[in-house]
Amino acid sequence: MFDPAQPGREYNLTDGDGVTIEVNAGINMAWSQFQYGRDVDVRIVSTDGSSLGPASNVVVRPVDLGLVVTSSGADRIDIRIPYHDFGARFSIEFQNDLYTYRSDGTEYVSEGGIIVSEEPRNALLIFASPMIPDDLIPSKTSPDTQVVKPGSVTQQSIGSKPTLYFEAGVYWMEKNGILGKDHIILHPNTHYVYFEPGSYVKAALEFTTRRADFYTIGNGVVSGEHYAYMANTIQDYTAVKDDRYSLRMFWHQSVMDNQTWHCIGPTLNSPPFNTMDLHPMHHTLHEEDNKVSAHIRDYKQVGAFYFQTDGTQMYNGTVQDVFWHVNDDAIKLYHSGAQLDRLTIWKARNNAVIQMGWKPRNVGDVSVNKVRIIHNRWIQPSAYVPSAILGASPIYADPKDIDISRKMSLRINDLVCEGICGALMTIAPLQNFDLEIQNVRFEKMHNDTVVRLGRSVVGMNAGEGIDNYTPGQENLTLGIAIRNWTIGGQRVDGTNWREDQLGQLYIHPDFYGDWTIE
Repeated sequence: MFDPAQPGREYNLTDGDGVTIEVNAGINMAWSQFQYGRDVDVRIVSTDGSSLGPASNVVVRPVDLGLVVTSSGADRIDIRIPYHDFGARFSIEFQNDLYTYRSDGTEYVSEGGIIVSEEPRNALLIFASPMIPDDLIPSKTSPDTQVVKPGSVTQQSIGSKPTLYFEAGVYWMEKNGILGKDHIILHPNTHYVYFEPGSYVKAALEFTTRRADFYTIGNGVVSGEHYAYMANTIQDYTAVKDDRYSLRMFWHQSVMDNQTWHCIGPTLNSPPFNTMDLHPMHHTLHEEDNKVSAHIRDYKQVGAFYFQTDGTQMYNGTVQDVFWHVNDDAIKLYHSGAQLDRLTIWKARNNAVIQMGWKPRNVGDVSVNKVRIIHNRWIQPSAYVPSAILGASPIYADPKDIDISRKMSLRINDLVCEGICGALMTIAPLQNFDLEIQNVRFEKMHNDTVVRLGRSVVGMNAGEGIDNYTPGQENLTLGIAIRNWTIGGQRVDGTNWREDQLGQLYIHPDFYGDWTIE
């Protein structure tokens, strides 16, 4: 891969950077964001006069938004967006501009294999955001506010006032005149960052405040386009992976349990690694010991093509009304008290949509409601990075022990997977489960007998790359209840769930009697 900030600098990464066929296929992604307070019409016009219509050539995803598309001319389409307090975030897809992703079970191929997805070659996303409440917009004239002017930003130009205000315009971060070699580290006094609509900030943002509440507010864009993949902040931002020190676009490295992050409105473009983390000051081996809270709303993510570009961490608190393009896991259920509602996910090839594994966990009071997966395109079945909607990876460190004293207690409701869907779940049981999955609708599910992307594997050694059996798992309780799961309109129940039937569930006999489907 090439360093985006240093033309000609190339990294030879053993496992690559996650970008595969996209460059040769001409895959790209554009978006437009606006604020609205009433019903609006969005008109899309081709710049070269080529035909966009008729209206039947256009699919808006998620499809159950029910948006009306009309065509007032061959080179234009109109979409009516009714006003909602929670806004609207969607993909506009022209059926004559789709790229077909095919897999031979090892890699994407241009011919043969199986079709794993059909996605826009030239993606166009629309984000209609409700107005930011007046009481969340800081005064530009307050003595507590530093107003940043568009242009070059350096660490020295960021002061110590409580509020940092980015006006509309384009910003880029430099260090000694070089791009991609620094990020904005806020002064401990600074607890509030505001982005005016029209602001585009090419820099990551790190809080250091001890204030109980800290804020990232506004309908601006924060972009990682100048950073190398895995930008390692203690190795000159080079492409060297470090789970602790590779750059996050939204970051705090020493939060306390009584702190809460509030995030409303931003769009994140081209993240270089995991997108957001609030690391605790007092670190333990278990993420759930981090009791920080977060409330995230109207957060959008685009251009996430690198391997480990994921969704935010889901801390105690809420995540609502988000649209995330991700390569890595979108929804990380590592913390108790996370309440998630109205999430739209465009998923690439690395890891599960919902991840709850890697180590034994003790997590409860978690609900995930109204998830819309508009695309997914796994290449091959995998247990380590689960190729499934719901995944729990095996233990990645030693000792590889289960923990019968821990339990994951989760509720997942109203999940829709559009297009061709991968498996429902691939789980390595590491602790007890109390998991309810209900009202799940797959438009289609893979059912080929070669690649087998539709097969769910739970606690089984199912062959090379898909072994999620853990010694001692027979001492665990797999309390999973699946209710009202349909594939192509047909319900999966006690008569058709097995791996050679509609549901393709392959679950270890250790757990027979522990789980139910109806």
